[in-house]
Amino acid sequence: MTLHGLAFPDELLYAPDYNLWLRADDDGLTLGLTAYGCASYGQIFAFTPKRDGWHIDKDRSFGVVEFAKAASSARCPLAGTLLASNPAVVERPALINQDCYGAGWMVRLQPDDWPAARSELLSGAAALAAFAERMRLDGFDPHDAGVQALRQE
Repeated sequence: MTLHGLAFPDELLYAPDYNLWLRADDDGLTLGLTAYGCASYGQIFAFTPKRDGWHIDKDRSFGVVEFAKAASSARCPLAGTLLASNPAVVERPALINQDCYGAGWMVRLQPDDWPAARSELLSGAAALAAFAERMRLDGFDPHDAGVQALRQE
């Protein structure tokens, strides 16, 4: 799936209010920043995650993302225990911008209540509609040069 040329892979789940994607694996969840999140932040210069083993409450930070003009807490859409952060991203944060759905994943999490959390996540057309609305509310300009670098069309 694409929206304004930004990719949103069909097989992933999304938390549009957090600009995050999630993938359920056999041993937990993998989380990362969406292409829209990358377009919104611009070039990412640092990612500082919480420590492995740290319990994260819903809506609380699992790390800090630093970009050109500011820093922002990466808030979690569900409660759980941080299993691991991506050491490659900590060392080379540009991986988030270069491959946000692959090598640029951010953290792995063991959710406290996956069935309840899963019911709040979106996929497919519902995810695209939520991101379209978010882009509208944010005044997102898909023709901006920074966005063009992320286009998948």
